[in-house]
Amino acid sequence: MKSRQCRASFAPALVLLASGSFSGSLDGFAAQAQEIQGRETAYRYEFEQPSFLVARMVVALDAAGRGTLEYVEKDAPEPVRELVALRPESLARLRQLAVQVAALSPEPPSERHANLGLSKLTLVVSGKPVSVAFTYTQQPALLELGRFFRGLVTQRQRVSQIEVARRYQPLDLPKLLRDLEADLVAQRIAEPAALGDLLGSLANDLRLSLIARNHARRLHARVNGK
Repeated sequence: MKSRQCRASFAPALVLLASGSFSGSLDGFAAQAQEIQGRETAYRYEFEQPSFLVARMVVALDAAGRGTLEYVEKDAPEPVRELVALRPESLARLRQLAVQVAALSPEPPSERHANLGLSKLTLVVSGKPVSVAFTYTQQPALLELGRFFRGLVTQRQRVSQIEVARRYQPLDLPKLLRDLEADLVAQRIAEPAALGDLLGSLANDLRLSLIARNHARRLHARVNGK
C-alpha cells in the first residue's frame, strides 16, 4: 500500500494546530506533552524519505484527537515538535477513515516505490490494533489518511513561517500568503478553518503592507466558506 501524495516537494506548516487550547509556556508544553504521552495512542502516522524537504514526520493522537506532531526538515539539525488538538469535524473525519482502513484486507494490493518514501499507520479501531506500511496505494481511504496527516504538518509549517515573517520579515508575507493559497487550492492543508483567527489578525494588522492585508482578508473569507 503506497502513497501517491508522498511527494518530494512537501510544501514547507499552529503554533497550535486546530481548536484546542494549550498553554504557551515551555513548562506548560512539557507538562502537557508528558500528560499526552501517558494516554493510549489511537492514531499514529510515520513517514520517512531522507531526500524530501520534510525527511521524517511522526503524528501521534489519542482517541480524542489530542497529541503531538514532530517533523524533521531536510538538513535541519533539530526536529520541530508541537502539540496538536484536532477540530471536532477533523476528528470525525479521521475516525471514519480509520474504520475504512481497518476494513481493508490484511494485504491490500500495493506497489513498491521507494522514491516516494515509506508511510506507516498504526490505528486502534473498536479496541483492535491495525498496522499498515506502504509507499504507494490505490486504496482511497489510505490515500486520504496519508494526505490528512501530511496536511497537518504542512499546516504547521505554513503557520510557523507566517508568524516568523510577521514578526521579523513582514516584506516576505505576500509570498508566504501566495504559498499558503496554493496549498489551500491543492488541498494540502488538513484544517483550513483552523487558520481563520491567524488570517483575520493579519488582515487587520496595520503594520503590514496593504497587499498582505488584502490577501489575508481574501484567504480568511476562503477558509470560512465565504
